[in-house]
Amino acid sequence: MAKFGVTEEQILAQKLDQNYVDMMKYQIDRARMYYRRARRGVFMLAPESRLPVQLSLDAYGAILDKIEANGYDTLTTRAYVGKWEKISKIPFSWYRTLDISKTVPFPGDEPVVDE
Repeated sequence: MAKFGVTEEQILAQKLDQNYVDMMKYQIDRARMYYRRARRGVFMLAPESRLPVQLSLDAYGAILDKIEANGYDTLTTRAYVGKWEKISKIPFSWYRTLDISKTVPFPGDEPVVDE
């Protein structure tokens, strides 16, 4: 927080400013990097474990999208993915667990590279 000039008092006062927005942008970019790395590991899991893990990655990634859509305001606005939105992600998450998705990803997905 100090790196961005955000204080504990500011958070407790729910004061959204450019410093806070910059911090949230940084944290969202960082989280997405970890999600991309984690996606490579999904293929290392037992097949029956892949879907719940991938669905979690997709749902939590969608929360990051909601934070952006809310103008990075996590102080006064809750970012969440509703039940039906989560359910609608299941087919896409399932596809992402298949080996074919490594070479034929969804538009916007990065190809998964085996290391």
